[in-house]
This record gives sequence, C-alpha cells and structure tokens, in this order.
Amino acid sequence: MKFLTKNSIFFILIFGFYACTKDTSKTPLSVYCNIINEKLYSFSRLSDFEKKKFDELKQSRFHKYEDDFHEAAERFGIEWELLAAVAFQESQWNPRARSATQVKGMMMLTLPTAASVGVTNRLDPIQSIHGGAQYIADLKSNNNYGTSSGDKIAFILASYNLGATNIRNAINTIGKKPVEVTWIDLEGYLLNLKTSMDSENYSRGQQTVDFVERVRDYYYLLLAQNCNDS
Repeated sequence: MKFLTKNSIFFILIFGFYACTKDTSKTPLSVYCNIINEKLYSFSRLSDFEKKKFDELKQSRFHKYEDDFHEAAERFGIEWELLAAVAFQESQWNPRARSATQVKGMMMLTLPTAASVGVTNRLDPIQSIHGGAQYIADLKSNNNYGTSSGDKIAFILASYNLGATNIRNAINTIGKKPVEVTWIDLEGYLLNLKTSMDSENYSRGQQTVDFVERVRDYYYLLLAQNCNDS
C-alpha cells in the first residue's frame, strides 16, 4: 500500500465511518479514534511482537523527547509523526545508538549530514532530532519527483536512507519524466540494484525499500495513537 498523507488517511477513515453511522452527532470522539486505530493498525505489516515493542518504547523512551519532536517538526514544517517514525526506525529512540558504519544518535546521522545541518554532537538527542528534521525538510524542498504526495514522501525517505544523489541517479535511470516516476518504479529499480555493499542474502536496495516501508508502518501507528491521545 502506498504512503498516505495524514489528512488523506483521516478523511478516508472518518468519511467511511460517517457513511455507516445514522446519528453522528451523538457519537463520541473515542469511538472514531477506536475505528481509526483499528484500521491504521491493520495497514501495518509489522508483527504483533514489533507492535508491542513499539508501544512499550513509546511509553518508556519517546515521551522523554516528545516535546522536542513537536518543536523540531513545527520549526522545519514537517509532520512530527513522520520525524518520530524515522527516529524509531533508525535508533528505536535511543540517543546513544551507533552502527558499524559510524552513524550515530537518535536520527543516526552521518558525519557529513550532521555537519550540513549544524549538528556538532550527534549523541546529543536535541541536536540530533533538530538536525534530522532539518535534513528531512531539505530533502523535501529539493524533491521534484513523484506523482502523488505519498510517492514524494517515499522518495524523501529513500534519500534519507540511501543518499539524495543515489536516489536522484536511480530515478534518472528509470527513463520517465521526474514528475511521472512513482514509488513502485523506484522500488522495482532498487530491488534489482547491485552494489558492493550487498551481502549474500540482503541487498542495499532491499534495505532502502524496507526502510521506507517500515517508517510508513511506524508512521501509521503514531497516527493511530495520536488520535487517542488528542
């Protein structure tokens, strides 16, 4: 399923529920939220174990930094749910996270990316969150590809994971006008991409596709929970 924007998701779900309800004026918000929660969770391809772990870490880790995610998202004009979903996929909201390739912190920024957005300490969670938000906003402003808002978000996420230059080169190889390229087109290209970073059982292109799809799943979970928290 393609990425949907927040407004599109809520419009579709609430419109469908209104159509089946005789007296909507007496229907409490909690009922709508339960429906939205159920539907958005059903979109997810995550296992029950993964959803449970996500819920547990949202309570134990995310709430420490929730205001920072909201502040950074508002400052750079992006959805806080998307920013938080990227952070969870990258580090499970662990500000001390590190990888073998020397990316670090809540948003797992590389040294060059961190420098480009003014982050001097990648293990500082506030710097990392704001730096990641700025980087996503920069990718968004420089993205000229895609036929829908969902495709555009997918391209931004793919660029976050694989690098903007690599995604731009991949899209240019597909053979369509930039505005005509879909996520399905890019996904197919990435799944067939061969690089020196590939292992025997897992390619770098597959990793990027998985990154996009998993961020989407966590984004849906946050949208669902956000309705109940409102």
